[in-house]
This record gives sequence, structure tokens and C-alpha cells, in this order.
Amino acid sequence: MVVDSREYVTGQAVVKAVKGLGCEVVVSTLAVGDYVISSDVAVERKRAMDFINSIIDGRLFQQASELVEAYQEPYVVIEGDLWGAIKVRGISENSVMGALVRLARGGVRLLWSRDEEDTAYLLYSLSTSSRGLVKVMGNRRKAGSIRDAQVSLLSSLPGIGVKRAIKLLKIYGTPLNALVNFRQWRFKVSGLTPSNAVLIRRILETKFNDEGQDQQGDSALG
Repeated sequence: MVVDSREYVTGQAVVKAVKGLGCEVVVSTLAVGDYVISSDVAVERKRAMDFINSIIDGRLFQQASELVEAYQEPYVVIEGDLWGAIKVRGISENSVMGALVRLARGGVRLLWSRDEEDTAYLLYSLSTSSRGLVKVMGNRRKAGSIRDAQVSLLSSLPGIGVKRAIKLLKIYGTPLNALVNFRQWRFKVSGLTPSNAVLIRRILETKFNDEGQDQQGDSALG
């Protein structure tokens, strides 16, 4: 599981609980979301008051749009007492209900948690269910289509995911042509950060080490 560097600081209790459940956590600067579970699954964590504030200032829908654009399974976890936050902030309940409906219709999957510990368990459950789904699909489909293999090849790179992989394939035609032009990806698809671009360059240009150890300076992609 990859956690955004900012979330790693503000969500220390969640990260600690996730580690306590046995999940390996890698810290990186994410362009979208707070937690990336797989190339298809990402999660934005919103504490109740932050959720309300992000409705008011418009951040919520921009973040949701970017999440849907980048991942097949985008989730927003609403943590804490939303109704209490509504009263404290003095916002109309109808406005909040409308925002929830808008998120759901836009393709965002909503999850609810009481506190950081609950959120950690949701993340853990998503992580384990994602691994299980991959295993089941692998057993059922011994050979995928060429298209699936092409998408899978590109989507495994940092910050790409399925949707960006498809966009790149539409732009460049083939995975080989896309990889040859990887330095231009930041200008072709939205949301790819400089740190993602650096990681991709390192993966593609670093000489393979047969001993299984990364070269000096490349020990941690995150």
C-alpha cells in the first residue's frame, strides 16, 4: 500500500493501525488520493469536518474528478461524525446530501468509518480483497487479450494506473512507442507528478542488478 507523504504526517494514527494489521506501507508523493491500494484502487480519506469544508470551497469535486480519472475503483472514506460536523459548520444538510449523491453518480464509492482505527481496517480490507480478486481472476483467465496485456504493462508504472495507460495507448498506438516517448507523458496525461516521472525514468533507465539489490540511490522507489 502506498500512502501520500502528506497523509503520512496528518494520518499517523491510520498509518500506524494499518501497519499493525500487517500491511506494508510505502510513502510517496501521490498526485491523486491519500492511499493507493493497487493500480486500479485508490482512497481519499476525509475527516468529517474536512469533508464539509471541502464541499464549501469546492475542493471535494475536483479531487473526486481526478480520482475517477486516474483509477477504476476510486473510494472516499468519510471518517467521524458527519452530522455533528454539519451542525458545527452550519451548512445545509440538503447540500451535503446533494454532494454525496453527486459523488456516487460520478463514480466515487463512499465508505464510512467512526475513527482512524475503522479507516485502517477499511484500507486493510480493500487491500486483501484486491489481492484476492487478482488471484481469482488469474485462475479463471489463463491468457488475457493482447489489449489487456498492453494496458497491464503500462498501468504498473508509478502514477499511471489503468485509465492513464489507456490514454497513453490511444495517443501512441503501442506500448513500445509509448515507452520510447515516456519523457513526454507529463504533457500528454493530466495528474502525473514530477516525482512519478522521475520514478518512471529510474525504472526504465536503471541497469538491471541480477543480485536483486537496487543501485545506490535507488533503494526506495517511494
